[in-house]
Amino acid sequence: MSVNVNQARALCTTTEFALYEASRPENVKQHSPAMLKSKIRRARAVRDKYQDLYKRQRLSTRARTGSKKGNFPERNARTEQKAKLFAEVLERLQKQDDRLSAAAAKAEAKAKARSKAQASAKAKAPAKKKAPAKTRARAKAAPASKKAAAKRKAGYVSGAAASANQRQQLRKTRSKAVAGHTRSAGKRSQARRDSR
Repeated sequence: MSVNVNQARALCTTTEFALYEASRPENVKQHSPAMLKSKIRRARAVRDKYQDLYKRQRLSTRARTGSKKGNFPERNARTEQKAKLFAEVLERLQKQDDRLSAAAAKAEAKAKARSKAQASAKAKAPAKKKAPAKTRARAKAAPASKKAAAKRKAGYVSGAAASANQRQQLRKTRSKAVAGHTRSAGKRSQARRDSR
């Protein structure tokens, strides 16, 4: 039995009716996946609450009246309707969540396939370009002289400038190493002092 809007408004509190409204077909498509998951949790909690309440009411009615079913329509009907209403709300929200999950999985599969195709295309492309790379490497491997190679590598006009740059680079890297050794030696001696 599907409940219409007027019946839902009469049955529900303001927050429950807002949840019912959010699950209606025209509104359910507007929710983000995170918002949808939040509403599913809320709808499940409300449905469980009313199902439990309905069971408790039936048990107390059975004990009070002695009837086998424990049905007492005028008292339990409203709770039963609310339990059914929120079962429907939960079902609609879960269907939309399933649709979104399926769409996301499909998009992810497409993206994986696309990236796989690109990777295989890249793997095939370098095989064709190996020959030009080798010829370039040979051309670089056979310089006219050591000075000419140093000039080309550093981009300097004279060999003296290139060698000065090389010495400066060596000093820079060595100074970093020395500073690192000094710092660690200081830390070790501090640790020895602390452990006494």
